[in-house]
Order: sequence, then C-alpha cells, then structure tokens
Amino acid sequence: MTTTPIALSLAYAPIPDEVAALARATLLDGFGHQLRVERNQAPCRSCLRISKEPEDLILLSYQPLPDTNPYAEIGPIFIHAHECESYRSREFPADFLARELVVRAYDLDGRIADAVVAPPGEAKSAAASFLANDRIAEVHVRHHSYTCFAFKVVRA
Repeated sequence: MTTTPIALSLAYAPIPDEVAALARATLLDGFGHQLRVERNQAPCRSCLRISKEPEDLILLSYQPLPDTNPYAEIGPIFIHAHECESYRSREFPADFLARELVVRAYDLDGRIADAVVAPPGEAKSAAASFLANDRIAEVHVRHHSYTCFAFKVVRA
C-alpha cells in the first residue's frame, strides 16, 4: 500500500491511565474479570513498548469505544504488571514501526468507516489519510492477525 503523506499533526493515545491503574491495583478489569500477572512477551498498551523478552504482564479486557453500538467491541490487551510511563509522544510508537498493522477508521458515530492492512512503516500514513477526512473521529491501530487493539490515533 502506498499512500501520499498528509500534513496533519497526530497524537498517539494509549489506554487511559485509570484503566491500567485499576487492573494493577485490584487485579480486576472494568468488566469484573479476575486477572493475574503472567510472564509473557507482548505489547504493553500503556507505554506502547513491545517486550523483547518475557516480562510480568497483566492480560485484561478493554473496550476502546463507548458502548453505544455494536462496533464497541471488547478485546484482550496486555499491560505491564508494574507501573510504566504512559506513552505521550507525538511520534508513531517506535516498537510498532516494523509491524504489519490493521488501521481502522471510526466515524463520529463510532462506526467503522474504513480499514486497511498497512505494511511495515505505512500505518502512520494510513492513519493520517483517514484523519484528513472530517467525518473520521479516531483511528485504531491493531495487531494484524489477532486484531487486538494497540492504540488510538487522533488529531493533535
């Protein structure tokens, strides 16, 4: 996929700090699921860093959209078991650059408006192209095969 770069300032949003704090403090997620710490290699949806070796992580359920329609799906995500610094950069998360990713655009009603499978290095451009359309509210970046939520892309 080749896309034309769009001059648009983007922000990359991990899961809310409150979601991670609740899971770490109570070992429960927002849906009442009992959680546990496990050794694994996975992307943390708070700091947006991908484990290079097994780390203590918590697997929890997360819903990235408000529960207003059937597109408000709930899915599994990992976070570090210890507090980590929430991602706050305006740069595309470096650990995700070399990955093939699903990039999904959601409209103002929270419905899927479009999606692409972006080859490595193309997800930022795909997100910018979607967000150039005023009818697109946010873009979700997801794992290409499991389609687990990774992070949101919004206009800065």
